[in-house]
Amino acid sequence: MKVQPFRFRADAARTAALPERLARSHRAAATADPQGRMGIPPADLARLARGLTEFDWPGFEARINRHAAYVVEDAQRLHFVHERSTDPGALPLLLLHGWPGSFLEFSTLIPELTAGTPAFHVVCPSLPGYGFSTRSLDEPCNTAAIAARMVHLMRGLGYDRFLVQGGDWGSMIGAQIARLHAPHCIGLHLNLAATQPPPEGDPARSAVLPEETAWLQANAHTFADGLGYYAQHNTRPQTLAVALADSPLGLLAWLGEKHLAWSDTDAAGRSLVSDQAILDHVALYWITDSIGSSIRLYYDEAHDPGSQSRVSVPTGVAIFPRELIRNPRAWVQYRFNLVHWSVLPRGGHFAALEVPDLLLADLRAFTRTLAVLP
Repeated sequence: MKVQPFRFRADAARTAALPERLARSHRAAATADPQGRMGIPPADLARLARGLTEFDWPGFEARINRHAAYVVEDAQRLHFVHERSTDPGALPLLLLHGWPGSFLEFSTLIPELTAGTPAFHVVCPSLPGYGFSTRSLDEPCNTAAIAARMVHLMRGLGYDRFLVQGGDWGSMIGAQIARLHAPHCIGLHLNLAATQPPPEGDPARSAVLPEETAWLQANAHTFADGLGYYAQHNTRPQTLAVALADSPLGLLAWLGEKHLAWSDTDAAGRSLVSDQAILDHVALYWITDSIGSSIRLYYDEAHDPGSQSRVSVPTGVAIFPRELIRNPRAWVQYRFNLVHWSVLPRGGHFAALEVPDLLLADLRAFTRTLAVLP
């Protein structure tokens, strides 16, 4: 495996054209909708559009290049951050993002993970088709295929056994690593455990605590009202990609809505995901032209979900109150070898961006339950 250093420099022509593209955008007629019941609130879109028009590309380059990054060039390019700890007892850790995120979600966490106790050697890739990592659209690439690619990367870096942390797609890819490559996975930590319920008649299916009943009610609302994007990604990703790849304002609306709707809020009702973090993700998807290749994963997984057998690797789960899906502990325990379970007081779908301190503490608490520390 040939590893090469990576430094990002934005394409000058593409960045220079962005303000003009935004200025020429046709704004759709919309009602105020401050709660976002019909999509991104127009006031939020206008504010974010101003931020994208004035986007600081040199600052963005610096934020990306602050970490030691590399690429592996084979049939496709795989980009990853690799930061080693100075602690000789540090454990290898694979961090896996999801959609509509990126490796940038973990920027605050990475230096904290390499320091402190327990410490970690951190590998944080861009998933195939996301950001600086490419994929072929002529061949399917589901979570099982990505899991194999991640194991190959970690072993190529000298980490034969390692921990995995993931949310969103990262949780599903992490589960496939633990399921299909268990000898290489020390432990699995998830901040999304979107499992299927146990079979009808199994005692675990009805072992739902009173507070978890409210979770299932919230899940039902999400399934009925919050997964329109999921159906489109699953079934007609290329049609949607035409619109989003052509319109920076459309891309901002599609990604921005999810960041705002899926995150927790502060006392003033503001999202715990900053405008800067949202704009950084929009800029990354725009400058790498990766929106179409990123959402293709939904289609590929829907048509070939691979094995869903029980995970035997020790698993820890952190439940955040504004996560899209929260399943009862008994349901998760039915599908995973659950050794650590936490219900956190705040945070949503983007835990690494919203409440990095809570995610870090929970990951470390889980790691201490494993018989791998020196």
